[in-house]
Amino acid sequence: MELQLFETIEKFVQLTKDLHEPDLEKPWAWHSYDGEGVRFAFFRTYEELQELAVKLELERVNLGYPLTSAQRILGQYHVAFRSLEAVLLAVDSEIEDVPPAEGEWSIRETLAHILRADIGFYIVIRHALDRFRAGHLRPEEISDEVAERILGLDEKAYNSLLEGSYENLRCFHTEHHQRILDDFGGISEQELEVGSKYWEDEEMSLRFRLHRFDSHMRQHTIQVEKALSDLDHAPNEINRLHRMIYCALADCENKLIGSPVVGEALRNELIKTIHTRVEEIAALV
Repeated sequence: MELQLFETIEKFVQLTKDLHEPDLEKPWAWHSYDGEGVRFAFFRTYEELQELAVKLELERVNLGYPLTSAQRILGQYHVAFRSLEAVLLAVDSEIEDVPPAEGEWSIRETLAHILRADIGFYIVIRHALDRFRAGHLRPEEISDEVAERILGLDEKAYNSLLEGSYENLRCFHTEHHQRILDDFGGISEQELEVGSKYWEDEEMSLRFRLHRFDSHMRQHTIQVEKALSDLDHAPNEINRLHRMIYCALADCENKLIGSPVVGEALRNELIKTIHTRVEEIAALV
């Protein structure tokens, strides 16, 4: 993904994550828009990201590299990932391991489940794709040895990861998410219909598997949101504004899947704009 743009947005988020409503009312203007204060800086940043996403997609089309179906599906998953990241901004060390109610998962346990599923989906797709590209047209069950080879972790390391700290889970999840985008961005239209075997009785297409990344993550993002509410960490206005911006950022990043050099000048221009905005807000708050 576009690391520099992400880093710039992160600076904006880290600067503003502890703001309160009076801070949002402090004077800040963009051209004639001078009546909404710092709050409008969030919406202007969102608008600029949305504008960039449209321009990046048009540039891809003009260059002859339109987004494929697989890249669009992965883009939907990436929006879900950034949305989850925004929700997790409300999590602190005091609650990450606290079950919201008896018999329910803590947020760390829910995150471990999301990661376990992403790993499982990745292994199934990678195995089916490799076999198809090697000329084997029928899917087969995946052995433990093959799964370990694909993932690059043995059973002990895998279990240690999933039972480890919240921070380690977050770090590995980010790395693995990028691996999914990198490895599957080249899947062709024909390959989307390739069958695969997992725990179900039926074979499922790789198209289904890719969409499953997105829907499963959203299912458990809702679970995290419910847990935060039960733990008295329900999202405030700042949390909601950050989520809006993260999703717009993801839409920009999605346009770079499989073609990371698109729109470099456009991206650099927006990076400078947001960097200046960060400095302006820092001087106010």
